[in-house]
Amino acid sequence: MVNSDIPKIGQSLTGDIEYNLKCMSTTLDALHALVYVSDLETQELIYLNQYGQSEWKEKNPSTCFHLQDKSQVKLCDSCTRQDLVNKDNQSTGVHHSEFENPDTGKWYQAQAQAIKWHNGRTVRLEIAFDVTEQKQLEHQLRTAHAKAKSNANTDPLLSCLNRRAFFERFESVFAHSQRHKFPLTLVMMDIDNFKVFNDEFGHSFGDQLLVTTSNVFEKAIRETDIFARYGGDEFILALPNTNQENTIKLLSRIQQDMSKHAASPSTDFSVTLSFGLTSLDEKSTVDKLLNHADIALYQAKNAGRNHIEVYQALDDN
Repeated sequence: MVNSDIPKIGQSLTGDIEYNLKCMSTTLDALHALVYVSDLETQELIYLNQYGQSEWKEKNPSTCFHLQDKSQVKLCDSCTRQDLVNKDNQSTGVHHSEFENPDTGKWYQAQAQAIKWHNGRTVRLEIAFDVTEQKQLEHQLRTAHAKAKSNANTDPLLSCLNRRAFFERFESVFAHSQRHKFPLTLVMMDIDNFKVFNDEFGHSFGDQLLVTTSNVFEKAIRETDIFARYGGDEFILALPNTNQENTIKLLSRIQQDMSKHAASPSTDFSVTLSFGLTSLDEKSTVDKLLNHADIALYQAKNAGRNHIEVYQALDDN
């Protein structure tokens, strides 16, 4: 017992009352759950069972909220005191909440209810069960789910999106741009002479070249842009709210950034990129945009590589 508000065993009590109090105390102390009673207005702690006292550093706290954090100067966020009674000070039933003991990091699920105490004052009766293992398992599951989702969306070699994740995002961006008549430019690109580098210097060098290319793009584009590895040494880039003129300026800067990287360990000539781009129009579909960007990329390669080509529609029918 924490407070003298509860009569002590053997303190001028009849046999029945003493027996009942002893039974209640024995029963509550045997529970593997925290049980406490506090004044609803002052938060004065009236009762705390043995399990509760063993779980908290402060063995004889004076107020309820000190159980959760000795530095607190106001009610805990998890406190349901205002919800336990209505405007007529009548109990509104059982309320459920969760809280953490900051001293131990343990989590509890609690059931609280307002009841009338033996002296007439309204008190809060709360029973809290340790759910730390459950919370830890939930956290592990969330972490595993997030990791699995990230792995499913990310190219295993690079930090960028993979092809599947690109189309998941691009579909909605395409629909939004088409509906609101916003500009949208799609770019296909690849690394010039990548197969030669791979064959001559090995796959390890080729992989590093892909990583370098991805990093250059990630630094140059906006958060709203969608960049992904399309396959092999080919990448794809969607630029919402961007016209062809601004796209060409961006791609030119990326070409300059790539030119700072040597094409191989034994040479001083630079890595070059070829780009093909197209823009959304009234007749566009996702498949048409992809096809047009691919054609433009093919034209850039035929023009001698290290080029930026814009798809020119000869016949829309």
